[in-house]
Amino acid sequence: MKFHLSRAQMLIGLLVVVLLSVGGWWLREKFSPPKPFGKVVTLAGAGVKIGGQQMIADPFGVAADDDGNIYVTDGLGGRLYKVTTKGEVALITDQLDMPSHLAVAPDGSLVVANTGANQIVRVNPKNGELSMIASDKAESNLLKGPIGVAVDRTNAIIFSNTYAQQIHLISKNKESVFGSPQVPEPKPEFDTPCGVAMMKDGAMLVADTGNHRIRRIAPDGAVTTIAGNGEANEKDGDLLEASFDEPMAIAVAGENSFYVADAAGAAIRFVNLGGRKPERPPAADGYDAPGVYTVAGGISSGLVDGEIKDARFNRPTGIALVGKNMLVVADSGAGLVRAIIPANANIGTNSDPALATIKAEEIRRAVPPRWPYLPPQNKREIAGTLGEVRGEIAPEKDAWFHNGLDVPGAYGEQVRAVYNERITRPIAVEGVGGLRERLRLPLLGYIHVKIARDQNDQPLGIKAAIFQRDEKGKITGIRLPRGTRINAGDVIGTLNSFNHVHLIAGPAAAEVNALAALELPGLSDTVAPTIEGLRLLTEQGEELKAPFQVSGKIKFVVRAYDQVDGNVGYRKLGVYRVGYQLLKQDGSFLPDFKEPRFNIEFNRLPEDPMAARIAYAEPSQSGYTGKTIFDYIATNIVRDGRASEGWLDTTKLASGEYLLRAVVEDFYGNRTTKDVRIQYREP
Repeated sequence: MKFHLSRAQMLIGLLVVVLLSVGGWWLREKFSPPKPFGKVVTLAGAGVKIGGQQMIADPFGVAADDDGNIYVTDGLGGRLYKVTTKGEVALITDQLDMPSHLAVAPDGSLVVANTGANQIVRVNPKNGELSMIASDKAESNLLKGPIGVAVDRTNAIIFSNTYAQQIHLISKNKESVFGSPQVPEPKPEFDTPCGVAMMKDGAMLVADTGNHRIRRIAPDGAVTTIAGNGEANEKDGDLLEASFDEPMAIAVAGENSFYVADAAGAAIRFVNLGGRKPERPPAADGYDAPGVYTVAGGISSGLVDGEIKDARFNRPTGIALVGKNMLVVADSGAGLVRAIIPANANIGTNSDPALATIKAEEIRRAVPPRWPYLPPQNKREIAGTLGEVRGEIAPEKDAWFHNGLDVPGAYGEQVRAVYNERITRPIAVEGVGGLRERLRLPLLGYIHVKIARDQNDQPLGIKAAIFQRDEKGKITGIRLPRGTRINAGDVIGTLNSFNHVHLIAGPAAAEVNALAALELPGLSDTVAPTIEGLRLLTEQGEELKAPFQVSGKIKFVVRAYDQVDGNVGYRKLGVYRVGYQLLKQDGSFLPDFKEPRFNIEFNRLPEDPMAARIAYAEPSQSGYTGKTIFDYIATNIVRDGRASEGWLDTTKLASGEYLLRAVVEDFYGNRTTKDVRIQYREP
């Protein structure tokens, strides 16, 4: 049979083909990774570790020379390393003080922002010798925690005087300063600027970290925003409509393009500024249109190697383009040096999150017993534990995991540090003025605290604190510079109206159960959990009614809560482990159920922020809702940082009656069980 098409039909068909072609091009432009990048691997680093003076590995800055040599700073270790693509690591010097970014000078020397000492230094990579370039001792300079540094081919040096809100340029015998200092008037142009870079046209790029923007300083000194809308977010799009979340470092790719390490966004971004001439910078095919694109990460913080679309980062703070086909990243939160490379490249190894993640017992060995108040030995109540649901499990409602330990206190009571730490984040204080105001240290975090202020919002006299104020003098932001030392017992701030400190144990995106990580004097728990009820759900989510005739796959929901010794009676805490067993009618266990299947164990939280809906069923809720309901889905798996759905497949049973037993334990091993009778008949 033959088909004859009219002229109109042919035109319509041609139009469809054109539209599909254009649509395919647009999709490639918006969503394909830049060629030839295809995967993420780990090059070097021991991961997050604790011990001695080097509490947590802190790879922060990375640079590469024309020969492909890679250099990395370790802030907490005060070290500078040379790293090869084979994972070989050689120490250049350990005489630095919280070093941050670095750059390779034309003569092969390394210019380093020695943040903790308020210096810019030059390091000879062959012998580790240091020489001074700029410091806070000079009359013309008052350096406050410089973090970013870059060098151009004329040997001009640009660096961010981060906590003075200024950018410095040293060229030949001249020094220029850009940006207004932090004073009540005028308002600074920059907010905690970190990464800097030099463009070929003489312009300077600035990662304006606190403003969540990329700024350009023209050769004549004019400052403009070239990317970012100021929102703290990770959103691609047109240059001034896209958003960054604490952009930390910049690596120039071409005349009008560059890469950005977006720290809080956990992403590597690509920015194409466009221009008169179409530009196709190295390793960026597919990103030809002007705009901001996510190259890798941006899903949520974590540590995942492999295909670029699945890769995850944890606070990337440094970035360098090595040759045309490799981006090297200082993944600070993971304690690793990682690389984005072609899919067929045989470089690096796949990282193992289990090896790179600090363990609760390591923290417990290092941190002395104390509470976060005075006197530190006096026992306090516990008002919340790791893994509890916050918000509400319901359609169109937000729900998330509680990631710490709540310790009640009085409004305005001073909160004290539990452990000796140094601040590593350039912006360590967040949410100033809000109920979730917090200080994040490498190992511990403190939330619901007015940082460095009393209950009347007046400074507590913490020397390192830098207060940002509006035109009326109201405190709107607080900076505790990278490198600041916080010792156990030091006052951090005062409790806000939530009347408790939310204490986090473990690095961000790798939090562990604080009950396991911290020894809290006098804390005891002899109270077994309470099981309030049991439910069965079908595979379609429908609730079964008693007597329970089961078939197919079912979910087992256990409503339970816990308490600890000395807590008030109304206080409901989350439990530590939830599991189940299957017994015959005579009470004997089925072969695979002699030990409980503890599918839920809150030892470490999953990386997926949506995993609360895997651990909990409707109508679980707590926190801001006024009710406390913990309905655990005992057949789902949430433990060891992972989360996945699971079922009890009754089709594998022989016909008959069974006992389905819920088993619930608290952290101290107190156990409660409760049975429900089910009946299965083979179809």
